Amino acid sequence: MKTKYIPQALLILGMTAFIPNSFSEESVAEKTSATAKVMVKKGSLTAMISDSVTFSILTKALVAAELDGTMGSAGEFTIFAPTDEAFGKLPAGVLAKLLPPENKEKLRSLLLYHVVAGKVLAADLKDSDVKTMNGEKIKIDVDGEKIDVQNKKVFSADVLANNGVMHTIGEVMIPKSLDGFAGLDK
Repeated sequence: MKTKYIPQALLILGMTAFIPNSFSEESVAEKTSATAKVMVKKGSLTAMISDSVTFSILTKALVAAELDGTMGSAGEFTIFAPTDEAFGKLPAGVLAKLLPPENKEKLRSLLLYHVVAGKVLAADLKDSDVKTMNGEKIKIDVDGEKIDVQNKKVFSADVLANNGVMHTIGEVMIPKSLDGFAGLDK
């Protein structure tokens, strides 16, 4: 019998079945594009945001504004997501005034001001004014790898979800339509 010698290709192929796949779809993987690091995470934008302790206020606001379903849907979105620390920089009492049902439309306007239709990676951003999902425009400034949105620094870019991309910002952007509401200034 000649079964003593297993061809090397079969041996290697058989061994790989026992090696854990550390780059599966469920795990967080990193890819490098020409100008930016891209983080990939399985799930919708809503799932990704709600799974993070950094975005607990944003999660609560998305639910209160009934936008959690939209950000979890099959469409493609780009969200400039403010952290809990960013929401903490708002004037005292603003969140308490935005979260009740009677101010749901104002909260929706604020949140949709952080969302752009389609998936826009950092490498695709350029100096321009971009229309948000609340109908108002935001100003994008790009200087090399530094990105500002409405003069707010993007400090974590290109976190991909199955329905779009998230860029993290450290301040809440205030649309013109809410200027003056509960002490908000644009």
